Formats: sequence, structure tokens, C-alpha cells
Amino acid sequence: MTSTLPAPGHHRRLSLNGTYNFRDLGGFAAADGAITRWNKLFRSDALHRLDDAARVALRERNLALVIDLREQQELDEAPSALTGVGHRVLHLPVYEGTLDLDNVNFDLAVVYREMVGRYGARLARAVRAIAASGDDPTIVHCTAGKDRTGIVVALTLAAVGVDQRDIVADYAMTEILLAGDWTAMMIEKMRTRGLPEGIDHHVINASPAGLMHATLESITDSHGGVREYLLAHGMTAAELDDLRAALVV
Repeated sequence: MTSTLPAPGHHRRLSLNGTYNFRDLGGFAAADGAITRWNKLFRSDALHRLDDAARVALRERNLALVIDLREQQELDEAPSALTGVGHRVLHLPVYEGTLDLDNVNFDLAVVYREMVGRYGARLARAVRAIAASGDDPTIVHCTAGKDRTGIVVALTLAAVGVDQRDIVADYAMTEILLAGDWTAMMIEKMRTRGLPEGIDHHVINASPAGLMHATLESITDSHGGVREYLLAHGMTAAELDDLRAALVV
């Protein structure tokens, strides 16, 4: 399967004021010659800095659903600035209060292994919400749009047959988009939480291609593939069919 570039008139990276990592997941080659739909599923970092122009842009795109993967503490600290957009919100935290935000693990390999191994039902819950969204334009996001969002998006795209190379490349793009101002702001925030001395600041925005490749391969090794992983964690075959109907043309 060949990699897919955005078609003329479509742009994967969208400049939405107040975000750094907002992207359209349309235009990927999927199974059986299908293509993921444009203006259907978006991934993003947190939405608390949106301005009036950004809200207008989302209304114009008919945003209908926001799937927020953050913990309650993150919501309380940075509530989404989406007033007046006309959407609905599903708050589906991946960790459900078990994540200690003051003692963040900076070893992403451990984080991803734990997420996939211990929180599969919650990851599948988010994918199920995407499957149930039908034609509704939908955003899935966390704080950075990198780790929790990265895995949910990877599972979603893999389940409809997007090539692993495209999934990994999309994931790796996050590191580029978060470099600079977002990373500087996050470093300052982490300092107030007692960022450990000697931590390489690069890990705050890191999204190494090899890590996502290894994560998807580990799912194949343990379950036989992403679809089987999602089925083992609560999705049904009918919901996987719904996911395909929602995402691809």
C-alpha cells in the first residue's frame, strides 16, 4: 500500500488559533482501495487557548463531537474554550484518576507499554466513540495530542487498514509541531511540579517513530493485530464495521 499525501484543496496540518498540533486525519489510503475522509476526524492538543476565530472555524467545519482523553485534573486546570461551537463532549479519560500528574514517567516506552497493556478497555472505549460518531466531524485530543491521542489515533487508523508507515509518520509529526513555544510552556509548567534535574527536555515533546512502530508490533505479537486487540478489549465486529463506515470512502 502506498503512502497518501493530502489531495489538492486539503491540508492535514490546520492552523487553528490556540493549538499547536491540530490535524485532519483525512486522505490516508486504507484497506480495499478506500481513503480516510477529510473533515471527519481530527487530532489535537488541548483546546483551552482557542480564540473567537478558532471557534468560528470549528463551527464552519460543523464540529459535532469532542472526545477528551484528559484526566479530571487536566480539565480543571485547562477547560476547553469551545463555548458556542455547538458540539457535544465525551470525557473519556484513559487513566481515570490513576495518573499522577506530579510524578510523570518520562520513559515513553514504559508509558506506552503500560497504556496498551493495562488500559486497553479505555483505549477501545475511545475508538468505539469514534465508530459511533457516524458522519459527525469529531476531534480526539488530550493535553499534547501525542501519547494518549497518539495511541487512540494509531489504533483507529490501523483498524480501518491504514498502512503502518502512514500511521507512524503521522505520529512522528507531533514532535515537530510541538517544538518551540508549546514545549517551552510545558517545561515551565513541569518546573512548577518539580521537573527532575537532568531530564532531557526533548522527551516532553518526543514522538519517536520507532516507538510507535514497536507499539503496533507488540500488539500484533500479543493479539494478532489491532482489530483483534480492540475486539479483546470490548469492541464488537459490528462496531469495527461502523468505524470503517464512519472514516473511509
